[in-house]
Amino acid sequence: MRPRISVVIPVWNGESRIAATLNALATQTAKADTFEVIVVDNGSTDRTAEIVQSYDFVTLLSEPKPGSYRARNRGVDRAQGEYILFTDGDCVPTCQWVDQALVEIDRDHVGIGIWAGQITMFIDEGGAFFSSRYDKLLNGFDQERNSAGGRCVTANWLCKRDNLLKIGGFNNDALSGGDVDCASRFVAAGYRIRYAPKMTVGHPTRANLLELVRKRRRVIGGRWMLRGVAQEGIRRAIFLCTQEYFRQAKRVLKSNIELWAKPGVLMIVLSLFLVSNYELLRLAAGRAAYRS
Repeated sequence: MRPRISVVIPVWNGESRIAATLNALATQTAKADTFEVIVVDNGSTDRTAEIVQSYDFVTLLSEPKPGSYRARNRGVDRAQGEYILFTDGDCVPTCQWVDQALVEIDRDHVGIGIWAGQITMFIDEGGAFFSSRYDKLLNGFDQERNSAGGRCVTANWLCKRDNLLKIGGFNNDALSGGDVDCASRFVAAGYRIRYAPKMTVGHPTRANLLELVRKRRRVIGGRWMLRGVAQEGIRRAIFLCTQEYFRQAKRVLKSNIELWAKPGVLMIVLSLFLVSNYELLRLAAGRAAYRS
């Protein structure tokens, strides 16, 4: 029997988190024959593949060429479901996640291209205080806000497989920002993005400043390639980055973060602004986009 939903999860060196993701999928309330689970190993050098293989309900694929969006496309190619439900290898879906996806599918869905599921942030054990608060406030995982702006992130994304293929899938060469790019093509094709608050996954905050720096460098590389920033030139890129810095600082000041903690979070905003400019200068000099 063909499953209605294919859950597709790209992962790279995820040995510390992938088991939590798959354990959550093993306890779904949805009937087992309504969905399949596909994990695409994106060239891991740790025990990720070994861990995934220990789950007999999971199909493990390999995509050795770097890029989570290329890995997602690999999973979509193999998927048997009419619908694709994406999450990441560090996310923890609620036990009703797949069931709620089925509820969304069975509702009136004329014109819906993507369902943007809710992403709740949780602080990992040992997570740094200021980094966790920065990530929870400014990470871009507010899917209600994303969907209103014509965006969705692949940590919790549901769409019809045929529609995804029709608009060209994800950009294989993107190392970051490929979900925003793909969502914009859905919108350009006339589809809407609907927020699905009951279709929920948990996502850990970045544990420390180093993890935030790594993510920031990936994001800047994705923007450089996908949003035409390279064509606009380095001065324009730094100007846009500076605008974002002031927007983020303003959000921190207006947020409900503890008053005494705001200076620490603002220092992280400033640090990542400096990292962004460093990465822009690297890219302008012809260096390759950062992946790690």
